[in-house]
Amino acid sequence: MSDRSTFWPTPPDWTTARIEMPGVTVTASQGDRGVFLLSGPGKAISELAQAHPGTLLEIAPDRALLVTKPDTALSEGWNASGLAISDLSDAHVRIDIRGPGAPALLALGSPSLALDPKPRAAALAFAGVTLLVEPLPDGARLHVDHPQAAHLWHWLLAATHTAKDQP
Repeated sequence: MSDRSTFWPTPPDWTTARIEMPGVTVTASQGDRGVFLLSGPGKAISELAQAHPGTLLEIAPDRALLVTKPDTALSEGWNASGLAISDLSDAHVRIDIRGPGAPALLALGSPSLALDPKPRAAALAFAGVTLLVEPLPDGARLHVDHPQAAHLWHWLLAATHTAKDQP
């Protein structure tokens, strides 16, 4: 039998992970924000998001990801307004792609982002992974499930290495 762990890329240390090339900086972080999956009526999602300021990433009409301060406390489970709340703070890695060259790198990962850099729904395919995209003024923040983050990081390393080698 072979060692199955060798089939998957090794994840970097997310606290120091960084890729730099002219015009693009890529950094990563995990666990430094409150991240909550909200499922239920759209009105209840909106009301909860207003009460807990942060970024609301719409996934579907009845589902969204709320990214808040790390000390935000929301009770998991069903609440009185029919909203299900799940704490995903440790389940995602956030990868920031910033700089004047960010749009080209983002378009390489997802043709959808080439057509619309600020998509209406946050969930889309990027580099073979389904993730959530949070548009930023100078790029985007990608919210990727922890098990798929190493793959995405290695894809970004390859994509930026290829871009550096082109004239």
